[in-house]
Amino acid sequence: MEQHAHLSSLLATCAARIGVHLETDQLKQFMIYLEELQTWNRSINLTSISSGEEIIIKHFVDSFACLTIEQIKHGASLLDVGTGAGFPGIPLKIVRQDLNITLIEPVQKKVSFLYFMVGLLRLERVRIFYGTLEQFIANNLCDHQFDYITTRALKYSVLLHKGSNLVTDCGRAILYLSRPIDKAEL
Repeated sequence: MEQHAHLSSLLATCAARIGVHLETDQLKQFMIYLEELQTWNRSINLTSISSGEEIIIKHFVDSFACLTIEQIKHGASLLDVGTGAGFPGIPLKIVRQDLNITLIEPVQKKVSFLYFMVGLLRLERVRIFYGTLEQFIANNLCDHQFDYITTRALKYSVLLHKGSNLVTDCGRAILYLSRPIDKAEL
């Protein structure tokens, strides 16, 4: 229980430092997410990061950090491509319940985890697609365009070229990268 309080406090502190205030219910949701991620990760590889502190900083806070630089409008629709264990889509949904999220993931065991978490956390307006971005497009499963498209796993050039028709005229891509984009790669 002491570890749980420490991790919850760490999350609240890190979020506050970047200007994101988390309510008590949101902190509880994140702690459930953390516990389940660590439990599932023992039997199936969802993420290489396993310590609670690292998950909080490298997955949770990193996922919603975009809210500090992008004014995502109320009720916006967001497509998260290659979401894995739900990053950044699920943390964004926990912080912003008003968002309409579609998660795309091609690995079945990760999709099973996503369905479990969405149900356990009682997240509404979250769709999950089992497959690749190309399959999502080919199956015409997009009945509308998205306000935002995100990825932490997919090569951004693939996302920008293949996913560009999925975004509204004023839509934006939110790319989680560890290095600046080289314009020659576009």
